Amino acid sequence: MSPWKRWAAPVGGLLLSVLLSGCFVQPTDSLYALPRQSDAYYDLQNAIDAALPADAAYSGPLSGPNQQAVQLADLDGDGEDEALVFAKTSGEKPLKIYIFDAEDDSFVQTAVIEGDGTAFDAVEYVPVDDTPGMEIILGRQLSDQILQSLSVYSYSDGTAAELMHTAYTEYKVVDLNLDDRRDVLIFRQETETRQGMAEYYTWEDGVMERRQTAALSKDIHAIERIVTGNVTADIPGVFVTSTYGEDALVTDVFAFRGQTFSNLTLSAESGVSTQLVRSYQVFATDIDEDGVVELPTLVALPSATAGEDTYWLVEWYSLQTDGVGTKKETTFYYTPGGWYLTVPESWTDQLTVSRTTEDSQCLRYTFSQWTGRDQTPQEILSIFALTGEDRLTRAQSEGKFLLGEKGDVAYAARLGESALSKTLTEASVQAMFHRIKTDWNSGET
Repeated sequence: MSPWKRWAAPVGGLLLSVLLSGCFVQPTDSLYALPRQSDAYYDLQNAIDAALPADAAYSGPLSGPNQQAVQLADLDGDGEDEALVFAKTSGEKPLKIYIFDAEDDSFVQTAVIEGDGTAFDAVEYVPVDDTPGMEIILGRQLSDQILQSLSVYSYSDGTAAELMHTAYTEYKVVDLNLDDRRDVLIFRQETETRQGMAEYYTWEDGVMERRQTAALSKDIHAIERIVTGNVTADIPGVFVTSTYGEDALVTDVFAFRGQTFSNLTLSAESGVSTQLVRSYQVFATDIDEDGVVELPTLVALPSATAGEDTYWLVEWYSLQTDGVGTKKETTFYYTPGGWYLTVPESWTDQLTVSRTTEDSQCLRYTFSQWTGRDQTPQEILSIFALTGEDRLTRAQSEGKFLLGEKGDVAYAARLGESALSKTLTEASVQAMFHRIKTDWNSGET
């Protein structure tokens, strides 16, 4: 079935719902008639059928925000969308994008973009140069290689022209230099040397080319996550977290310092970012939602009993362009469960955490006031993760109160008897409890 026909189904459903709502008075028989597609729809479908060779197969991008096999974008800035059809054919350049433009009330194929590769990786439409309309940022996968192929195309007068072409491991579309045009930040990782580079491509003097570079931390294994956001209130940046060693994550922060593109966190002595977190899956994020991205640092907590697992607090710091951090917030961050608890600063030097399995459907995290190795910790509050059909009932029994529900898990809390618990209320604990946001690109917390 054509993607256009699949798109038409929800539109038809919407029209049918409007008719059934009573907004229009029509004979009963007409309420059950299928909505007729517009002439433009059929014209475009016919143009696509005529243009694509017999061996062509629809092949939408595998990642990114635009994954449909047929997409619409105003490439030339004339106020009307062009249609782009992503297909895979045979031959030396099997990946093809067929571009259709509206001419005299009908669609005509005007250009074909051809390229090597096994699949389209991603596509975005953004203003790059000084002309009206959107440019095409296109990534292609090259067999099973880590490096992929990225091109930028402009489209005008029925012709697509390539503005740049390079290899990449990952990329981001950004505007770090604040010139109101979108630029491309390329991350390229060399598998043999284990050295990675960030390359900044921007449009200037009629051409788009690499203008500045900065190093990633050396000896990284793979880029795990890329976050864009502000380093400070008025300076945008890109936060690149990679696996490092056997059990660590390292985050490089890229931004412009004055007119120079640089890695703000790279140590000149070690060649590795100072933002290193071991044995813990936690990524840069705007933890306090103030518009600035914070970076995590771990602080070990004393164990409630000898031999128990070590638990950690995560202290979150914002950066200045000189790499100096400012502490913003402290949390207990439980990535596997997808939740975290904001920890008052008065607790941080007298807190211990323990985990117990109450039964097969109840996992409990107890936050207690630490008074010494030979002293019994005093419970401040406990967080419960409850499953089972009666989870909501159990979440509001035996002194517990409901914090929220996610999927088949209900979260609840109960106050303890410590002096620190006397300052808490159900409302304040509700405000302390948060869900970890899911990264839309990876699907991970």
